[in-house]
Amino acid sequence: MLIVCNICFGQQDLNQEINSLRDSVLFYRYSDPDKAIDFGFEVLKIADFSNPITSLVGVHSQIGEILYYRGLYADAIGFYNESIKLFEAIPIESRNEKKISLPPWILVNIGNVYYINNDFKNATIKYNEALLNFKLFDNIKNKNFGISTVYDNLGSIAELENDFELSIEYYSKAYEIRKENNKIEDLLVSEMHLMTVNMSQHNMFNVNKHFIEIEKLYNQEKNNYLYDDFSKSFTTRNYGYAYKHMGSYYLKAEKYKVANEFFEKAQELLSDFPYELPSLQSKIAECYLGLKNYEKAIASANHNINLIKLNLFNKSKINNYKILEKIYYEKGDLNNLIKVKDSLLLISKSGYDLNISNKMSDLETNIVLSKKRSEINKSRIMYNTYLFILIICFTILAFSLVSLRLNFNLEKEKSKKILNEKIIVENDLNHKKVELLNKSNFISQRNENLNYLLESVDYIESNTSNSSIQIKQKIKDLLRTENLNDRFEKHFEDVYPGFFKSLIRYSSKLTQNDLRFCAYLKMNQSTDEIAKLTSISIRTVESKKYRVKKKFKIGKDQSLTGFIHSI
Repeated sequence: MLIVCNICFGQQDLNQEINSLRDSVLFYRYSDPDKAIDFGFEVLKIADFSNPITSLVGVHSQIGEILYYRGLYADAIGFYNESIKLFEAIPIESRNEKKISLPPWILVNIGNVYYINNDFKNATIKYNEALLNFKLFDNIKNKNFGISTVYDNLGSIAELENDFELSIEYYSKAYEIRKENNKIEDLLVSEMHLMTVNMSQHNMFNVNKHFIEIEKLYNQEKNNYLYDDFSKSFTTRNYGYAYKHMGSYYLKAEKYKVANEFFEKAQELLSDFPYELPSLQSKIAECYLGLKNYEKAIASANHNINLIKLNLFNKSKINNYKILEKIYYEKGDLNNLIKVKDSLLLISKSGYDLNISNKMSDLETNIVLSKKRSEINKSRIMYNTYLFILIICFTILAFSLVSLRLNFNLEKEKSKKILNEKIIVENDLNHKKVELLNKSNFISQRNENLNYLLESVDYIESNTSNSSIQIKQKIKDLLRTENLNDRFEKHFEDVYPGFFKSLIRYSSKLTQNDLRFCAYLKMNQSTDEIAKLTSISIRTVESKKYRVKKKFKIGKDQSLTGFIHSI
């Protein structure tokens, strides 16, 4: 347990450290990119790549973005590629957004590399892929921010292809999303894009209208800003972009003085954003060239080249060298012209472009493989899901069949038991009926014999002593023995339980002899048989039937025997 706890807490501490360093990368990526990269590489030193987390994906993407802004597109693509690989290695349940197939911000950044290299077709493909993934976001704020950014990028491509109607449509969609959030720095972006598309159509009325709105939003945010360093805010950056775009428009129109004023203002606003300065300083040198102020143009171009370290911002370097090339060519300064051309050759742009091409090819291959892996994983998950459902259904079916079989056997046993009990009860009842019938027959025969004896005794009475009278009396006592009556009623109750109680409910006037008489009728005894059983005449039996019928209040048309059997 101690080992497991140490591993878990150690991993948790490592993840917290990575998240903290990533926050530093995000904080410094625009204002101090060198420091941001240092923090990023610190993450790469301590990270456990066998157990990647979302923050590690983000760090790779942000390092790639910093390199992209510095013009190191091939290196940026390498980090984007690694970022995608790490994303694929993270289990779906551990991702922030579980529905996406690829991280859309990385797709946007890859699209930007295509865009900056004028490959608008592939850029559009990447932006649309990013759009589809942004729409799958559960976080509404991030979803809207991503979708509006993609619409801006698609609008920029349409603008460069002179499809201004489509461009305005995309920019307007982004603007409507941002209006809902009412975030000034984002609204500035939309106003700026709408301004540039009107520049492309030379509609200066709308250009100025949007520029005035930009200034209004900027001042509004500046007056309400609650934090320090407003100059480092995205609002200031986006405001500076607006001045840069205005300068670029007037530079293209060869209004160098006005363009230079806008560029100078943009340089002032963007002084805390190192990415933007090389291209701005290059454009300022270009303005001096246009104004024929060669000394300032040369000084500015050389200053710009010296500020760019290593192989960063190659496009800005090339632009500055081309400015120097034009100046030295116009002045006829062949020595410096040769030096400039040698410097341009040293940059070896063709080899650099080839490196970008190779990296892009590797990236696209990796993306295709990632999609295939994703499709295979989805198919495997679907197959496993169906298999799991099938196993569950089969298990439920098996349990159901077993349960039904057990219930069937149980019910069968119950039925068999009930049938056996019924047979036993019926046998017992039949036995009692036979016993009762035998008892009745015995009583009948006994009474018949006793009556015969009585008649015999009457015949010899005159010739015998008084002892014959005693014999006669004993026979009469025997005929009236209550013990036999009790035994008869007991046997009858066993065969026909509750019969006597039912009779009493119909009539409370019944005597014990009436109850016994009804019992004989229930047993289907005829009038003759009843007369023998009770040692009375047939006429007396008929009279008794009449009296009992009257006590039950039975109509003349109804039979007493039928009434007795209905009870």
